[in-house]
Amino acid sequence: MKKFLTLLLVLSFILIVFAETAEIAILHTTDLHGNIYPINYATNQPSDVGLAKVATLIKQIKSKFKNVILIDSGDLIQGTPLEYYHAKVDNEPIDPMILVMNKLGYSAWTLGNHEFNYGLKILNKAISEAQFPALSANIVKKGTKEPAFKPYHIVTVDGVKIGILGLTTKFIPNWEDPKNIEGLDFLDPVEVAKGLIFWIL
Repeated sequence: MKKFLTLLLVLSFILIVFAETAEIAILHTTDLHGNIYPINYATNQPSDVGLAKVATLIKQIKSKFKNVILIDSGDLIQGTPLEYYHAKVDNEPIDPMILVMNKLGYSAWTLGNHEFNYGLKILNKAISEAQFPALSANIVKKGTKEPAFKPYHIVTVDGVKIGILGLTTKFIPNWEDPKNIEGLDFLDPVEVAKGLIFWIL
């Protein structure tokens, strides 16, 4: 997860449902790491990062496609002085990244390993502020198989039901401060996906 934005991809495809077609654009962001404005916080110089630049692309895509699904796959609320200040100094306002993503109309957010860097209290507050679900099917309550977060989300677009399954790396316990993930177990995402994918469909 080293890149600010590893993928912003539009997939246009035709779904055949009752002899009708639906064209859907899927936009995907990842590793945003607390960047909103297109600047490098260390140098204060312009940089090709940030939700502001993503917003321009989203606007362009929405002008071309009637149906758009916008998904983020994690490492969202950590990585810049902006998010550090919000987490450590003044956590009362809505999380800045969540505020912008609410405005952009995200459909879902899969939790990444850096979501846990500031602890569960900060993470759960951000989740509560989002107008879209935070997903992870393979993070469970310790000693159980009960999901600690919403495992998947189903959206209906132009009459077509689309399942979004959230999976998070299982290696978080190897990297994270134990107090930040207290009460959680991280199962193998592939095995969890095998058990869920056909059930969802």
